[in-house]
Parts: sequence; C-alpha cells; structure tokens
Amino acid sequence: MLTTRLLFSLIFGVILSSCTTPGVVIENSNYSIKQHRVAITAALGLVREISQNGRTVISVYHDKAFAELELTPKLKERYFTRATILGPMRPYRVSVEVIREVKDPELRAWVIADSDMRMAAQRASVIEKLLNQSRDDGGTFDQEAPF
Repeated sequence: MLTTRLLFSLIFGVILSSCTTPGVVIENSNYSIKQHRVAITAALGLVREISQNGRTVISVYHDKAFAELELTPKLKERYFTRATILGPMRPYRVSVEVIREVKDPELRAWVIADSDMRMAAQRASVIEKLLNQSRDDGGTFDQEAPF
C-alpha cells in the first residue's frame, strides 16, 4: 500500500513538473536574440506587439492564408501568430503558436477558440528558413548575456 502511494506520488510529481511549450518549437537555434527577432518579424510581416524584453512577438490579425485582416463587424473568425524565443542562452528554442479567435455573439467579444498546429508548423518552417539564410555567421555576442 505504501509503495503504491509512493509510486503514484512519484509519477504524479514527474507529470506536474514536466514543462510543455504550446505550438511548434524550433530546437537548438544557435543565433543571437537580434537575429531571431529579425527572422521572426520578417516571417510574420506586420507586428502588433513586442514584449518588453523583445523575446515575444505577436503578429497582426490574419486569415487562414496569413493575409492581414481588416476588422469589420461581420468578421466571425481571426488568427494571430505568437513567436517566443525561449532559453537563457544559446542554443535558443523558438515557440511558434497560431491562435484562432472567434466572436462570441452573447459576449460581443473575441474569445480564444484553439490553436492551429498546421499553420504554426508553416510559420515555424518560414522562420527556420530565414534563420538559416542569415548572412551573419552567428558569432556575434548576445546583448543580454555576452559571457
């Protein structure tokens, strides 16, 4: 009985301690923060918001074809892309998430419906291609933590 409880507690603790990142993740990207930001903004096009530390970039609202949307009262569905640079130092990971919002007629507000993994994979592949096409060799120091 005691061993069963201990085993259950151990498994439950491991599950709770595991960290999952939403969306598609680009692993082991050995470029500077600045190069990541340039590639992400080039892939997303117009940017709606950038976090204070410059690691999270959110695109303007777009449709399924990644074309910019004009917000009209008849619009019932919209998407936006969030790309986040993860990790304290190189190699970084980049999380790319495409979020779908729908208009709730009762609340008269936009509500997050779900994430589109297929669209996130498309965006992530564009970002990865732009990072690999970077002219710089990646040997520059990061401004945040050079040593």
